[in-house]
Amino acid sequence: MKKVSFTFALMAALLILGACTNTSEDDEAAEDNQTTEESSPAATSDSSDASGAGDEESSVSFKTIDDFYVGDSQDTQSLIHSFIPYESDNTPVVMVPGLGLGANIYESTPDSRNGWAYDFAQAGYPVYTVDTSDLASAGLSESEASSPMSKWDSLSIWQRWGLGSAPDEPYPEGQFPADSFDQFYAGIPMQVSAGGGSGSSDSSGNARGGQGQGQSSSDAGTQRGQGQASSGTESGGKAGGGTSRVSQQEVDNMISLLEDKGPAILMVHSMGGEIGYEVARQRPELVNGIIAIEPVGSPTDKQEIQDTFAEIPYLGVYGDYLESRNQVGRLEAVQTTVDMIKENGGTGEVIQLTEEGINGNSHLMMIDKNNHEISSQIIDWLDNVETES
Repeated sequence: MKKVSFTFALMAALLILGACTNTSEDDEAAEDNQTTEESSPAATSDSSDASGAGDEESSVSFKTIDDFYVGDSQDTQSLIHSFIPYESDNTPVVMVPGLGLGANIYESTPDSRNGWAYDFAQAGYPVYTVDTSDLASAGLSESEASSPMSKWDSLSIWQRWGLGSAPDEPYPEGQFPADSFDQFYAGIPMQVSAGGGSGSSDSSGNARGGQGQGQSSSDAGTQRGQGQASSGTESGGKAGGGTSRVSQQEVDNMISLLEDKGPAILMVHSMGGEIGYEVARQRPELVNGIIAIEPVGSPTDKQEIQDTFAEIPYLGVYGDYLESRNQVGRLEAVQTTVDMIKENGGTGEVIQLTEEGINGNSHLMMIDKNNHEISSQIIDWLDNVETES
């Protein structure tokens, strides 16, 4: 009898112990689920070495990832993509692409890596990328949907942008992800033709002809965005002030964005430089810095530098193959801008990647295989500017 009683007692004790263990495990699981539900949205950000090979993974938590429009109407609107990290007091960075290119060049790469938007957000900077109003990706009204459209010529851009010596012939040391060219080209948006621009399209819609990287219409008030994509000769800096090859509407859209989101750092690429410089001329109090990636129209007018640009920190960044793609004039203009800013007591610098021992970068360095290495240098400069201010 005693033996049976002992057996029942032992079994009861084991059952109670098991119940306690299960309760503890359930509580822990519930806590894990609660932690998961309460955690912020996170995106994986791959860190890469100079060859582009990922060596570790980290993440950035976003308070907001959103899209919205700025502009007076569907005909004139620009599409803004926002990447807002948690707990950031840093100045926002607005990333404006070059002519006929979309915001996606800052967001991801053709070979499926994260773009600069994620790098800057991970460093604590709110980021806004821009689809300018001349792009179909910014939205089309009914009338625009039936308008002529154009797109960069898939053949000419290989040498023009430093992707290779000829179509499908990438440079041996080139950093552009040439194996993913088809993905890259598929991501170039169609551009709305407007107001009698002199660029014309071939039968496949590829933009051809024209002088400079962009062509304004004869009536600047009707020209959308940044002009028309062309395969003509590129220009260098801007000696005089007050004239621009971009529409006032696009400038107004950027001003509207900055008025809403606060003064910002403008990152401008290629013809997008014209937008940034014009915003700075008209509303300098809204521009806390300019990061110019191989820009068009860098200001070199002495009075304009003294009155406006000497007060705005300025960074120019240049890649490789400058001679073969007619970029030397632009580099010289940017260097002149920086020298004049520094002579007037301002902050200016040029990062010429080849002089840093970084070779092979194209005009599209933000999607090159070593894009994180380049963004790290830009972020270091920007961190110093933020600290000084």
